[in-house]
Amino acid sequence: MKQSKRTIGIFAVIAASFFYGCDEIYECIFNIEPEIHNKQLLIGFVGERYSDIVTAEISNEVNDNDYDYFFDVIGELPPGIFYDVNRRSVEFFGTPEDTGTYRFRVELFVESYDFDGFDGSPTCSDSTVREFTIQVVE
Repeated sequence: MKQSKRTIGIFAVIAASFFYGCDEIYECIFNIEPEIHNKQLLIGFVGERYSDIVTAEISNEVNDNDYDYFFDVIGELPPGIFYDVNRRSVEFFGTPEDTGTYRFRVELFVESYDFDGFDGSPTCSDSTVREFTIQVVE
């Protein structure tokens, strides 16, 4: 019984490799995916300089510098706060103008480049999203 389950498992991996390609199977088995690090952003103070950073990586990938990272920030940033994308991070900076709690999402899309061009699916999933909040007080 144990041998037949193993045989079925091996057959399933071979069949999936035939349809999807070995790279995709490998990427999903080893959970190679883009990851935005979870962190609580700093509290901002009206009229004072603000700066914080959100970083990302490809989990379980030793060569994650070989990927191109594309970020998007969607939602409401505090008035006076801007963002800049730097390779594998998003930096938030500026001088908050109004108090409040501002919620937004950071989306990350990744691609890898090989000799033939961009690989459309270099990881098990090619994107991820994480929600963040910046609270601004007096």
